[in-house]
Amino acid sequence: MGGGGDGGWWWTGDDGSLKMEVAKVSMLNDLNTFSNNYSIRVKIVSISKKMMNNNKNEIYRLDMIFMDEMGTMIQASCLHKMLGKFKEFLHLDECLLITKPSLATNKSSAKYTKRNDKISLYFYTIVEKCFDWSGPKYRFNFVNLKDVVKNKFEVNIVIDWINYVDVCFNLEDTSKKDGSKGKRLNLRLEDIEGQKCPVTLWDGFAIDMFAYMNDKKREKYVVILCHFGMVNLYKGKRGVANGFELSRLFIDTDIEEISSFRKRYVEKISASSSSNDHVGSIVISSVQDEFLNNPDFMLIGFLGTISTTKKVLVVGTITAICTDKLWYYNSCNHCKSGVEERFVTKQNPDGSSDVYHEKSWVCTNDKCEGVDIYSIPRFKIPIRVQDSSGTVSLTLFDFEAYKILQKTAKELVSIQDQVVNSGEIPNPYPEIFDTLIGKRYAFIISVKDYNIEHQVENYGISMATNDDEILSALCAKFNLNQHEQSESLDVPDSCSLSTPVDLMKDEMSYCGDNVTHASQALVGTENPSSDETKRNIREVLDVDDALGCSPTKRRISDELYQDEDAGVSTLLIPKIEK
Repeated sequence: MGGGGDGGWWWTGDDGSLKMEVAKVSMLNDLNTFSNNYSIRVKIVSISKKMMNNNKNEIYRLDMIFMDEMGTMIQASCLHKMLGKFKEFLHLDECLLITKPSLATNKSSAKYTKRNDKISLYFYTIVEKCFDWSGPKYRFNFVNLKDVVKNKFEVNIVIDWINYVDVCFNLEDTSKKDGSKGKRLNLRLEDIEGQKCPVTLWDGFAIDMFAYMNDKKREKYVVILCHFGMVNLYKGKRGVANGFELSRLFIDTDIEEISSFRKRYVEKISASSSSNDHVGSIVISSVQDEFLNNPDFMLIGFLGTISTTKKVLVVGTITAICTDKLWYYNSCNHCKSGVEERFVTKQNPDGSSDVYHEKSWVCTNDKCEGVDIYSIPRFKIPIRVQDSSGTVSLTLFDFEAYKILQKTAKELVSIQDQVVNSGEIPNPYPEIFDTLIGKRYAFIISVKDYNIEHQVENYGISMATNDDEILSALCAKFNLNQHEQSESLDVPDSCSLSTPVDLMKDEMSYCGDNVTHASQALVGTENPSSDETKRNIREVLDVDDALGCSPTKRRISDELYQDEDAGVSTLLIPKIEK
């Protein structure tokens, strides 16, 4: 038995004569289970190996996605017993003429096409290479990032996505459900309209992407495309990811879709007023790099002299937790702004014209387009920090607070609620906060327009660390011990007010549980300067300078505090003396 062109096959009959039967070349949309007597002309657009459970070195099945010349796709498979017959043909992007395939039930947990069946290559199937392919090279069906973020797609649904890589975080080790180890890489994407979205890459995809991002010869504006990716949900936030099996990742590949996207994105950047300051895709490195490579050190007593918005580094000791502001706020699950509980008018689900009123959470951010909004308690801990030149008010927000306390705001609110339900009067803040008092930290803080215009010395913390090695290195770098021993407030040369640095003002939200900080791994720069590597981590800032702080006696004023940047209102509880 052998193969033949034009959708046919031939064999030698009993009388020795050559016999041939011609099968019609069918489109994938026309396939049914009535007969196997047809041929298909397809291209393998994705392929994946499924290994034996008891032998990870032996292939159990090849899973594939076939595309015909109309761009229609269907899943396909070839079991291990048939691999010997077909393996020379089954390669990624190979074009094939397949005669007498069989339709089987598609029991895959992930449906990469709309069909509930798949092509199966079995004993009577004939496969040969196709040299007259007239179909498309690829067929993508891209989704809008905004639709992903706004919950318009179900989690785990298969999608195609293409976007610019705004930020690449650190490669992480992970543990899988079966006990094996893997890799995870979080990134932040941005589309042409400026919509940002988290993405998670796994295992080989993560390793390849991280290696490319750290290659000095890479593109400045990195564009990635995922074929057969999926909608992902991580820590309550929707984003995109690769699938574990049949996904394909194109990283700055020379294909039309990527070239076109990069051209449009660069045109958008070039048209903006900040185009000269755009450093392109960046890689986030370690906490140590972020602090030790930051030249913008400032003594607390001189923070008021700053005249431009920037991030600066300060080192000081936490002396008190302020008690005239609540230590958390109820945040929107979509944008992290504050939420309020209001009565909302709704129509009866029975279709009648009657309406009813129901209490619902409403986001205070007018620009938030989230749906199904609910409240998530987040940290907003007001602290006082002191060095040898003065004391300042800082606000420790959710991500950095969790890193230090290893507790979520939701957990601590629940504990205080239990105290209230028992009839006791709770402390103004959880007792675990007292472990912060007396500890020395290095902080990267945000000096914003509000601070400068209104002379408000109350700053938001972007990053915090009390790592002994980092603190020691900072002390040596900026001669902190020398300054602390001096009775003069004159600033030594090494502690000059600050080296000016232009900072990007776009909001940086963290992805997954990664630390958001910048490295020097930027394209085309052997020794990149600080202003090329620093990015804003959060634009949320506590702006009220009325403080009530004490390391021993806690007092609470009866007033309303408004966080203008975050849109957070917190009603302070009555004064309590202890």
